Amino acid sequence: MPLYRFDIHHDGGVVIDDDGIDVVDVGAAETLALETLGQAILDDARNRRTGLTKIEVRDDEGRVVASACATVSLERLLLSED
Repeated sequence: MPLYRFDIHHDGGVVIDDDGIDVVDVGAAETLALETLGQAILDDARNRRTGLTKIEVRDDEGRVVASACATVSLERLLLSED
């Protein structure tokens, strides 16, 4: 199975995947990129971190073969006293 690396890009920097994961094909890597993106957004929600998050999928030769991204924003619509 081919090895793919999933780098996580945030507004504040990047986490490079040095290890990678063996998956069946690039389609499976794309699915895993979406799952990784969702988990990164959930992890950021705990710290109320918003902005752009992108997962870049690199093949074994270091080429970016796919990416998934999302922008998260948070707005308070009602004023509260806290």
